[in-house]
Amino acid sequence: MKSYKTIILIFFAVSIISCEKRLEEEVFAELSPSTLLTTEKGLSFLLNASYTYAHRSGAQESWGPYHMGSMTTGETWGAGGSIESLWVQEMNFTWDANHGHFLSVWQVHFNSVRDANIVMDNLENENFSEPFKQTTEGEVHFLRGWNYASLYNWFGALPIYRSSTDDPLQPRASEEETKAFIEQELTLAINSLPNQATQFGRASKATALAVLTKFYLNTKQWQKAADSANELIGLGQFDLLDNYADVFAYDNEGNEEIIWALPKDGAIVGETSQGLNALTFPPDFPRPFPSNGVFAARTYLFDDFVNSFEESDSRRNQIITEWTSTASRELVMGLGNNQSFPHKLPFEPNSTGAWAGNDIAMIRYSDILLSRAEALNEISGPTQEAINLINEVRDRAGVSALNVADFTKDSLRDEILRERGWEFFFEMKSREDQIRHNVFISSAQARGKNAQDFHVLFPIPQVEVDANPDLQQNPGY
Repeated sequence: MKSYKTIILIFFAVSIISCEKRLEEEVFAELSPSTLLTTEKGLSFLLNASYTYAHRSGAQESWGPYHMGSMTTGETWGAGGSIESLWVQEMNFTWDANHGHFLSVWQVHFNSVRDANIVMDNLENENFSEPFKQTTEGEVHFLRGWNYASLYNWFGALPIYRSSTDDPLQPRASEEETKAFIEQELTLAINSLPNQATQFGRASKATALAVLTKFYLNTKQWQKAADSANELIGLGQFDLLDNYADVFAYDNEGNEEIIWALPKDGAIVGETSQGLNALTFPPDFPRPFPSNGVFAARTYLFDDFVNSFEESDSRRNQIITEWTSTASRELVMGLGNNQSFPHKLPFEPNSTGAWAGNDIAMIRYSDILLSRAEALNEISGPTQEAINLINEVRDRAGVSALNVADFTKDSLRDEILRERGWEFFFEMKSREDQIRHNVFISSAQARGKNAQDFHVLFPIPQVEVDANPDLQQNPGY
């Protein structure tokens, strides 16, 4: 892979300084190529660089997965601005291997793997303390597991790099080898890491368990998914917040429902910030803070989805169905025109322009509850435990409880998919959920899209295929 070819240590010491907020490592300006890899401070500096990439640093790297995960499923649609051409391809299943979103996520995750491997290759040093080596090794295993699980979700089987000295021009491993590597890395992380992260944005046993649970779920390893979810629940570290909106509140980041999040910092424009609201709301939307800016692009929800919520469902409050234009002073009706706005992330009070520092929640406690419920249903059909887990999520939302007697295995599977849609809309989960439930292609075809079976995977970015003759493209592209 092209991004793996050249490792210049001086480059790291000069340029990989933009670490995520609350990952408060010092900047060691005195680091030389030799001390970068031979001191705990230096190696921690490089580990932070791997985290920065793993947190999807960069503008397109932050928002690309949102659109890859929602516009391909009919959950959202978008129009306006220079990004519209990319959105149209995602909405219409006309993407190819030159799509910018695919390249950005491929490179940012493999950059993280590269830096993590350099850390691992230099960890055996008699000057390092045993606690430092154990925790750092666990974090490297987590970073490799997280990065590979993300890439596998989008692209399928991958070339596997276990060391910075590996030949970068590798073929893809088999499907089974890729899955085994992800499972191995996350299991090693679980066994090495503390229950709680040393800093927000770092790995812990809980975050590794969460990523592993979702990996098992998406690969339909039902018993393993049920067991790892149960182990995570048993840690007793997480809970549902009473108020759904509080989960996403800017002044409540790092709350007890968030298991794994990508920290963002609006002060570092285009690097560790994100511009999701700027790609959602139009210029005449009444933004709450004068400094908030937007782009020309807008992201919308369809009426059928907005109308599918129960009337009492508090999750619907995170959708803006009407608003007053600051230009015309007239009421604009989104609902009724397929133009309601998803508003999970509030505008940041301190952001300037389009860039904001709202953290991106990747795995929430409600996801683990619903994951265990789904796995239990796939193992043995409707059970009271599975229904209770779903009802925990529904109760927080203020909607009616489900009864086990009302469901078969198939109908509960469908109900869980609907529940996940209401709970996680615009959180990058719709595509993986539809693929897992075998409706991704059929739902697109029902919307009139020319979706084919091979579209369950995105193409390997063309520049990576061109750079590596042994990197085989996914079928159909």
